[in-house]
Amino acid sequence: MDTKYKARLNAVYFILAGAVTLLLGWTQYLNQLPQAGEALMLISLTLLVTGLYNFVFPLKPSRMLPLLILAMVATLTIAGSWVPVILTAHWAYILPFYLFSLLPFKSALTLTLGYALIFNLSTTVQLAGVERLQVLYLFWSATSVACIFIFTNREKQQHLQELVSLDAESSAYNTQQLRDDLPRELARADRENTSLSLLCFKGRHEYSDLTLRKTSELINQALRPFDRLYRVDDYLIALTPSGSFRDSLSICYQYYNNFNECMHLAAVVPGEHETEQELLDKASEAIAFAEQQDVSAPLYLKSDFIDIQNEQNLYD
Repeated sequence: MDTKYKARLNAVYFILAGAVTLLLGWTQYLNQLPQAGEALMLISLTLLVTGLYNFVFPLKPSRMLPLLILAMVATLTIAGSWVPVILTAHWAYILPFYLFSLLPFKSALTLTLGYALIFNLSTTVQLAGVERLQVLYLFWSATSVACIFIFTNREKQQHLQELVSLDAESSAYNTQQLRDDLPRELARADRENTSLSLLCFKGRHEYSDLTLRKTSELINQALRPFDRLYRVDDYLIALTPSGSFRDSLSICYQYYNNFNECMHLAAVVPGEHETEQELLDKASEAIAFAEQQDVSAPLYLKSDFIDIQNEQNLYD
């Protein structure tokens, strides 16, 4: 979520909180409690001004002032002074909005649910009748709205990120996504003592109708759910994790046997302490070499572990 979007999301939350606080303050005047009404009016004005400021100036959002107000309200609520019922209600409904606007979804949800448990227990002990229902209604309404709104926008952001990371011509992931994923997969293989292979594919010239998209579709049908296909320049790379080095070799030769007739294939099995750029350079060299071979040539595989150029018959 970018800064501008998040600032405007904060603005909406603060404006909503200010409007509800204004309503609560007005009810205190009607209930002959002017001190509580004045306090809530002041809080409401601050939240509204902050919300409008964040909406108009999203590149320089203000968060500290509302946070200080929340801290003051929380302190008075815990101390049990100055109309604790109204202050408890205010702290309860503003907290979920503030947490979900500033924190990641899971962290905000965890803190909100933890506070909800304490809040419900304390409300049950301190309040009764209509007051308890009003306070609980405000709290759970705010929590539900914040959860649904943030979750929906989070899913939308993930979907947009997915679209941005795809290559339009091939429908595979783009090179930038490969550069993001490859270090993570290398770290995972090192941490779990497993293996990883980079399979390179490029259609043969005699199959001129085999476009990048068709090649991608053919390969995706054979990939496992946890494998990923990427486009790099004019060829495709599949990241295929496996349990061991020999498993990686077996996977490489399975793809070679299935696709060698219509595609040039090459493979790279990472050695120890190789960087992502070194692996991408090796992949480029490997597919360039494979393009020069005819259909009867064995799979070209680059690996620091063992020279296996002549071991194809072990995996046929």
